[in-house]
Amino acid sequence: MYYDNPLVKKEAKKHKRFLESFTINPGSFLINNNQYFFVNYYRGKKMTDCAVVSPTSKAEKSEYLMAYDALMEYAQLTVSIMSFGAEKATADMHAFTTLQQFFTDVLNNGENYLKQEDKKEIAYCLERINLILDLQDRLGKIYEEFYQKTKKFHEGFIENFTNSDIEEAVNYMGEIDYIQYKQLVANYESIPKFKYIKELEIPELKKYKTNAVRSYLEEFSINQGRQRKRIDSLKFQTDMETLTKEEHIEGAIKDFYRNLAETNASSRKRMRYPK
Repeated sequence: MYYDNPLVKKEAKKHKRFLESFTINPGSFLINNNQYFFVNYYRGKKMTDCAVVSPTSKAEKSEYLMAYDALMEYAQLTVSIMSFGAEKATADMHAFTTLQQFFTDVLNNGENYLKQEDKKEIAYCLERINLILDLQDRLGKIYEEFYQKTKKFHEGFIENFTNSDIEEAVNYMGEIDYIQYKQLVANYESIPKFKYIKELEIPELKKYKTNAVRSYLEEFSINQGRQRKRIDSLKFQTDMETLTKEEHIEGAIKDFYRNLAETNASSRKRMRYPK
């Protein structure tokens, strides 16, 4: 049953109050052949309460609450991936590709005038830029894959999400957290190197240092303190720098479920159905 089915709307309307509107989340959760849907109620733009409804279920409250947990989990994952993923996946990466080309050209043509230390600093920055761009490519693929699935829920090509869909989404969320963290760390660690390169006064470099390159070198060589604060704001444990990709994703998932438990406790107080 499609989330926009009149029978689903009829159930949602039973719990609507005067001057309220409601939305039904695309995608239902199936338990014992009953489809459960998540409904949000609004007065104006302010969300007031929520409910779990089913046009067919005659089950006890416990089954509705099982559905609520799954529906809330997938809703939170969807918001996280679609809001953050969309913003980051579509970010303008021109500064990074411009500097990537600059560093590549300088290293390929600077054999005769670059000191060994100069080459080392430039190679380090190029490696960091390449890492950031590779991570960005992966982020774009994650977002596109999840967006296409979400689109199918909205268009009715997929009616129900499953536990496998939840597992896939939570792993996407964990990997997005990893990507964001590694990109920020790569940027932060290269700030002194960018400053070094910005201050290099070598005549042969002038033809490579366009106005855009100079501007980006300046931009990437400042705000080290602010970058450190951004990294610290993403930490969910003290030894983040030592974690492997798999360990980071696992930790991010645990942090998500800690926060979800708090959200659920608060949201259940606003549930109109089941009581």
